[in-house]
Amino acid sequence: MFIHPANAYRLEYPADWEHLEKDEGRSCGFGPRERDDVGLWITILPLSINTERIERDLPGIFASAIGEGEAANVRRDRSLRHLGFKADGTSEETANFWIITGGDLVLFASSQAPENEREIWNPQFERLMSSLEIMRERELLLRKTDDDLLQRLRRLHPEQDYHFDDARIRGRDHTISPANLYKEVAAAPERREAIVANFVEGLASLAHQPPGRESLEDVRDNILPLLRPVSYVEAGMGTEHLVRTEWLANLFICYAIRTHRVSRLLTTWDRERWRMGQEELHDLAIGNLTQLPWPERLEGARESGGRLIMLATNDGLDASRLLHPDLHRIFSGPLGSPFYAGIPNDDTLVAFSGGNSSLFEHVLQQIQRDYETSSRPITPNPFLVTAGGIASGKM
Repeated sequence: MFIHPANAYRLEYPADWEHLEKDEGRSCGFGPRERDDVGLWITILPLSINTERIERDLPGIFASAIGEGEAANVRRDRSLRHLGFKADGTSEETANFWIITGGDLVLFASSQAPENEREIWNPQFERLMSSLEIMRERELLLRKTDDDLLQRLRRLHPEQDYHFDDARIRGRDHTISPANLYKEVAAAPERREAIVANFVEGLASLAHQPPGRESLEDVRDNILPLLRPVSYVEAGMGTEHLVRTEWLANLFICYAIRTHRVSRLLTTWDRERWRMGQEELHDLAIGNLTQLPWPERLEGARESGGRLIMLATNDGLDASRLLHPDLHRIFSGPLGSPFYAGIPNDDTLVAFSGGNSSLFEHVLQQIQRDYETSSRPITPNPFLVTAGGIASGKM
């Protein structure tokens, strides 16, 4: 069984065959080990597909991918698990072509075998293609959700110029997180349109209390701390006006109004409008942080002679919990004291035992990878958590 490195698709190929990955899995080849003139390549096409028209448009996409005069006898291939077409190659090198779509992907495949051996190899290629399963149905569902949400928001508030910015929808003066919307839709995909409509209806309060005009009493319980790298604040940009407190490892503590639908970082104008000192705002945010729930059990894994716990609350505030006043008390039981912690992005807090250099290096490498691949990175640096507080961590 071959599983694509990015979980795009999977398929079965003979035990005496080998596979080759190119361009981080964008193209993958399969064929017998002893032959370099027999094989099949599958490539992920760089397309953004319109799911409503895909069946009509797929033959045209297929023709463009093959090239003029390279194939004949294009037909629907109903042996495939997904919508797809097959064509016969007209050159000596290529036996067949396929195009197949599922979820949010379009795959293009071509098989190669000497003409006098195709009766032997073609059935094997066909079995391989019929086993291919695209694993992107959830991504397609979320893409449809995104499209529907954005269209409804633009109709409701055209003045906001809504657009996607990484994992959030950004308006002129606020951002909207669809994370909880995704959870609702994934749990009941048949109700997607109604769920999106209810979500947007719930945002109608923005018209009555626009971002930047909230009263302190209305949002007091929703103000929370967020950690941001120093580079997040740029001179001459809107981030220059964020309320922020210098912290460790070139990080700022910023403050945000966070609800399950909307997130907005607070500015000095908010603080002045509320006539609130910075220390008072910080204490309020940390107090609200202590009210956030923890998992009922902090279960971890034993690795390299130590123990590791990966927090997964799915509320986008895992990294903020590094600031929790009871962090050491909560984690020192299973991990010992002192222990280390890492926050490569908003959604990750990893804590691990101290005193083991092998474990330290192993986890630090993973934190670095998560930091480099995240759309909202915070820091690749570890922290040492002791009963007396937190410090930048080095082994």
